[in-house]
Amino acid sequence: MGHRADFLTVLGSFVFLYPALMSVLWVVGGLHFWWRRERGGGQAAGWPAGAVAAWPAVTVLVPCRNEEALVARTCCRLAALDYPDLRVLFIDDASTDRTVAVLRPYLREHPSFHLLRLRTNLGKAAALNAGLALVRTPLTLVIDADTLLAEDAVRYLAEPFLRKPRLGAVTGNPLPLNRGGLLGSLQAAEFSSIIGLIRRCQRVWGRVLTVSGCATMYLTEALRRVGGFSPSTATEDIDVTWRLQRACYEVWFEPRAVALIQVPATAHEYLRQRRRWALGGWHLLRGHASVFRSWRWRRLWPVYLEFLLSYLWSFCLVGLTLLWAVGALSGRPLPGTSPLPAWPGAVLSVVCVTQMVVAGLINRPYDPGLRATLFWVPWYPLFFFATGAVLAVWTARAGLVRPLTGAGLWLSRREPEESGEGGVKTS
Repeated sequence: MGHRADFLTVLGSFVFLYPALMSVLWVVGGLHFWWRRERGGGQAAGWPAGAVAAWPAVTVLVPCRNEEALVARTCCRLAALDYPDLRVLFIDDASTDRTVAVLRPYLREHPSFHLLRLRTNLGKAAALNAGLALVRTPLTLVIDADTLLAEDAVRYLAEPFLRKPRLGAVTGNPLPLNRGGLLGSLQAAEFSSIIGLIRRCQRVWGRVLTVSGCATMYLTEALRRVGGFSPSTATEDIDVTWRLQRACYEVWFEPRAVALIQVPATAHEYLRQRRRWALGGWHLLRGHASVFRSWRWRRLWPVYLEFLLSYLWSFCLVGLTLLWAVGALSGRPLPGTSPLPAWPGAVLSVVCVTQMVVAGLINRPYDPGLRATLFWVPWYPLFFFATGAVLAVWTARAGLVRPLTGAGLWLSRREPEESGEGGVKTS
């Protein structure tokens, strides 16, 4: 009994110390990034818009699947972007609604807008590859059909390519557009205080876990060199990030390239999105374990190991919580299994609140509406970590065992629910 209690105590300590230590690392890395690149306007603040003699041509790829409700707004924003040489290619992935009908007036009005129609639902990755085959510009910007880019976002994404020869991708700063209700407020806190801070920290480490699939610019040549986007993963943005970095390309984060995105508005949509993210995490661990075979990929090792550790932490958290619940119901609680121990929980709360405050201050120049969500910031870690841990455990079998063929098929928010573990209904 003593050895079992000691083991459970060690696991309990890991469950609370791991997020605390990672939070400290994120704060330190995020502050370092801010000090070097954002303080006083950042390294690139010295380039006035007119100082660049010739901006490289950019093609925007916009994959669409049943987006009639939101794509018109995206078209209006794309037409208003401040960039001298911009072409837009909408890729309709066999939509069953009026997406194409909504697009047609904009295609007639704007000669730089084009449409590629796919007769079969291929999935987001395959649709992007079909569009990539038609790109004739040095840079390719991929956005979602409901992404609204800030007017100067394309310039901020394109400028680093003018001075970094080994740059493969620059990812933007996604911020939630719809912030109504509890779920919207929580996600606004997440994007500002967790996602943005982690990305800053990883850029300081030298390698990034993933670009944002909703707004990232790529060197077209680099995309083609790594084979485009993989349809054999639930998260093509994570996979292409790793393939670019394994091909010795750099991936940057540009916080000034703001992209307003439509986040899930219901618990059902949120859980479906996060389940896909968790599944994509398993696909990352499964598909890129080979990074340890070569010394030249050594800078990816810390990112891979940290992500692996986060999934191990998820199993520990879920397992200990279940043991605690069983013990509490039986009247014989096991030591070291409580999900809310006194002093570690208090320490973790203080560390997480500190992280959120620092991240909020860093990201506030890009997110004027952040102040309205500050009330929810202290509550988000519990919601974020608990949901992520449960979904990581829930998707483990599908992510590690299920064949990857067809894993990249995607549905819009307005389509039927997924069927089975990792599968989808397709027309």
